[in-house]
Amino acid sequence: MDLEHFLKERLKYSQYFFTHASRPFEDIISAIEAEKPPYVPVYDESGEPQYVQEWVDASTGLESVGITALSMLASSLKLFLNDWVCRIEPRDKPYKRTSGNRGWFHAYKIILKDVGLNLQECPADLELIEQVILARNRGQHAESLINLRTTHSENDLKKYPSPYFVSETDKRIIDFDDGDQSWWLTPHIFVDQEKLVQVTSEVEKMCVWLEECYRNT
Repeated sequence: MDLEHFLKERLKYSQYFFTHASRPFEDIISAIEAEKPPYVPVYDESGEPQYVQEWVDASTGLESVGITALSMLASSLKLFLNDWVCRIEPRDKPYKRTSGNRGWFHAYKIILKDVGLNLQECPADLELIEQVILARNRGQHAESLINLRTTHSENDLKKYPSPYFVSETDKRIIDFDDGDQSWWLTPHIFVDQEKLVQVTSEVEKMCVWLEECYRNT
């Protein structure tokens, strides 16, 4: 089976999904911020900002689309790694694909090292790929009933004090605190087109490299 071909097809679809699924939420946010119909403010003596809930709902929807796209990336990578390993492992002694609390990606990295690959030679940013998986896990395992938005966990922030998947606003706060976890609000997981393109490229680079290694053995 041409693993590289099918991997690229899945990655391509995740981009397609994000582009089209995020557009309605982006349009709502843009219309509210530009005060365009149907979000033209009406006179209100209180002076309070209007359409706040609509903006929050659209922002949360956009966040959810991003996390879903990351989940698609993570699952594509996991499927690829499983099929890649299936081609080389002994039938009577399959490799262990889990690593306790450290997760499946760590387990696969151990397998790759055990079969003689030097991950230092991999052109992909493996730390960035790991952040894809961590963000996906946060989206799949919510901790609070009262909060629809998804935040980075304390443990994830200890490992990556300057996480990749944050908005510019949260990034400025992190930079201001010099990466110290003293923020009164935990940064939300934020994915935009640029970030998704970058991490998709990293996943693809890793998989292409693995296929080259396989063909050269």
